[in-house]
Amino acid sequence: MNPDRETKGGASPPHAHLLVLTRNFPPTIGGIERVVAEAVRALSLDFEVNVIGPKGAGRQGDGFDYRGIAPQPKSAFFAVSAIQAVQTAGRLRPAWVLAGSGAMAPAAFGAARRAGCPAWAFVHGLDVATRHPVYRSFFVPALRRLDGVIANSRATALAAGRLGAAGGNIVCIHPGVDLPVLPASEERIRFRRTHGLPEDARILLFVGRLTSRKGLAPFIEQALAPLVAAEPRAHLVIVGAPPVLALGKGAETQADLLQRAVRQGFAGRVHFLGTLTGVPLSLAYAAADVHIFPAIERPGDLEGFGLVALEAAAHGLLTVAFATGGIPDAVSVPASGRLVPPGDYDGLVHEILEVLSQPLGSSMTACRKFAEAHSWARFRSEVADLAAAHSRLSG
Repeated sequence: MNPDRETKGGASPPHAHLLVLTRNFPPTIGGIERVVAEAVRALSLDFEVNVIGPKGAGRQGDGFDYRGIAPQPKSAFFAVSAIQAVQTAGRLRPAWVLAGSGAMAPAAFGAARRAGCPAWAFVHGLDVATRHPVYRSFFVPALRRLDGVIANSRATALAAGRLGAAGGNIVCIHPGVDLPVLPASEERIRFRRTHGLPEDARILLFVGRLTSRKGLAPFIEQALAPLVAAEPRAHLVIVGAPPVLALGKGAETQADLLQRAVRQGFAGRVHFLGTLTGVPLSLAYAAADVHIFPAIERPGDLEGFGLVALEAAAHGLLTVAFATGGIPDAVSVPASGRLVPPGDYDGLVHEILEVLSQPLGSSMTACRKFAEAHSWARFRSEVADLAAAHSRLSG
């Protein structure tokens, strides 16, 4: 099945319904949001898709029906979404119910049993690693009773298996990336001027939510000093903000990270750009010299995949990261980056300096080739094929 195909003339519209339940959907920014949105895009070509998600997200007329529920408080969202899911399933009799994350597993299970159809869920790092007692007591049992789960990496799949998710019926489908049109070379200089960076700065770029798992605080405290000593032009550019809807705790603030930089004597070398999307984010990747991903290993807090590493590769930018969680699935060594053992800051510094020593653009072709093999088109095709294979089709 090709979910991006054009409909043949005279073809009848899809008649089978699919129900998607999610806490994460654009315009909120994040990896889970993009995964669910791309799945809905794929499924909408072969099914009538109904989405129940947070109020303020989704748009009518995008090829699917969207019903929004106030996202806060969380307990109310879970309760209302579960009730509406069961009611919608009873009315539409969907062929498949798909949860956008493990947090929606109870609602998906209830809706699927009402409709007499299979229930599946995407699972991400926290879904299968968090030790929160409420999640473990209420959500995990539902996750185990699903008909199948879709893991975003091999590490997530292994953790889901240990948890007993879906009785072990686990499929791994990696998220994807689009190959962008690369900005002109002069945009690299313009970006630096716009954000107060020296034109000869060697930019170490971090992109992601500001949580303790991402490892920015220890990176500033343990890696920045030796990096600056070896490369005096090094500047750390941070793109991102604390999470809003995450299940786990551990958010970091710009003020806290800046204070750590000040204590190290690097206040002028750490730059916060906030959340960037679209062209501004593409310019940040294009202007950088290396993408850093210093995620740390924490009990109950798994880095599920590492979509930003694929985004960096799509821009021809090498990633240097700790080999933890699902990050090895998102980085191809040496084509798109370098991996070092978790917690090895000396090794991390060494690999960053090695990347900085390479001629600008020397990794462009290999990086983009790796990214091209992990496209969103490939993701959509795999999700659509999975739905077709496991749905209880009607009519």
